[in-house]
Amino acid sequence: MIRTSLFALFLVISAASHAAPAPDTPGNRLDAANHLFELPAYRLIATRQLYESLNSLPAEQHKRAVAALSDPAVMASMRGVISRSMAQTFSTAELEHLARFLQADEARSMIDKTQNFQSILTRELLTASVSDPELIRILLGK
Repeated sequence: MIRTSLFALFLVISAASHAAPAPDTPGNRLDAANHLFELPAYRLIATRQLYESLNSLPAEQHKRAVAALSDPAVMASMRGVISRSMAQTFSTAELEHLARFLQADEARSMIDKTQNFQSILTRELLTASVSDPELIRILLGK
């Protein structure tokens, strides 16, 4: 009896975890995009992307923008901008899939490795440009 009850409970939980995806409406997209901020891996990605975007600003604007990020109201506003942009770009199913991926241990590991990847890529590009001078002209647009 206990086995049957446990098996039935397992089936109910399993079925609930594989429920049909939410309809793809603007509200559901925004909810799914907002949910991403509950995930540490996503917050790390969003923060990195934000700071990288700020690096394209002129020095004085960059300095003011970075200083402004210490204001919780500015950060809340930025979070809203990012969520709305994600909701306008991706479907509910895509955002939910992204959330499932970012919950995995492997996601955090991959995010942690991106800086190392960037360093390796830069080194490899420099090596390739030394061995192939034409490549550097192409990359620099000359």
